[in-house]
Amino acid sequence: MNKINIKFVLNLLSKNEKIGKSDAIEIISFVTRIEYSEVLFSLDNELSRKHFKQIIKISKSVAKGKPLAYILGYKIFRGHKIIVNKNTLIPRMETEQMIDFVNDFIKSNNVKMDILDLCSGSGCIGISVALENNKNINKIVFSDVSKKALAVTKTNIVRNKLSNKTEIVKSNFLDSLIANKNKFNILLCNPPYIDFNDKDVDPTTLKFEPKLALYAEDNGLFFYKKAIANIDVIMKTEEKTLLVFEIGWKQKKHLEMFLQKELGLKYNWKFEKDYFNNWRYLIIKN
Repeated sequence: MNKINIKFVLNLLSKNEKIGKSDAIEIISFVTRIEYSEVLFSLDNELSRKHFKQIIKISKSVAKGKPLAYILGYKIFRGHKIIVNKNTLIPRMETEQMIDFVNDFIKSNNVKMDILDLCSGSGCIGISVALENNKNINKIVFSDVSKKALAVTKTNIVRNKLSNKTEIVKSNFLDSLIANKNKFNILLCNPPYIDFNDKDVDPTTLKFEPKLALYAEDNGLFFYKKAIANIDVIMKTEEKTLLVFEIGWKQKKHLEMFLQKELGLKYNWKFEKDYFNNWRYLIIKN
């Protein structure tokens, strides 16, 4: 084999329509241990035969449909390296925007907060909030019904040296938290929200990602309704409070009707769009 450099391999991988340029860079970074941000500045670096074979092997798996994050065992989320596996959803770009709403809220209030990452999965949301607002956090509780998902959460907590500010609670949604009389200033939740009858779900998501984290009853609205109905129970309503939910882009109308009936004028609520102009977030404040 003739000498092969990174530029050649990057061009080779990018020709495959199932492997975007960012994924190609991520594969090269993973195999060569060159920082992702440095790959494009290292195009003339030569690759060993071993590294070239590893890159091709990974790219073939991606081309067949397996998510790159599950192959590598991590996903970069807001610049943070989050460990993932088949027991957790893969963190997505849309979810990153949730942290912006929290950062603004914390900055405007400037007091120490107790935070709940509900349906935490990998813990990517709460961990990002903790890393970006370390001085203004009292405690972050990570809660999920899946013991295997919480094991991944714990791994990410330890990797990011956040054990002193975090707690893990196994709970069937809010049940254990309510029983323990836990209360929070901020609730963050990306719950299962796909309707069991929804036929538009990405086939790769269905094949590889955990069903437990995808589907919900009541047309996908079950967990939103339960959380909203328990705001007074789970939140520190005598203080400033914030709830941020990621929602399905088709769910805004149905949630609006429920919010008007359940909350009335008691709380302020609004919907926000994601980077792709889809209704993606429900934000509630007292």
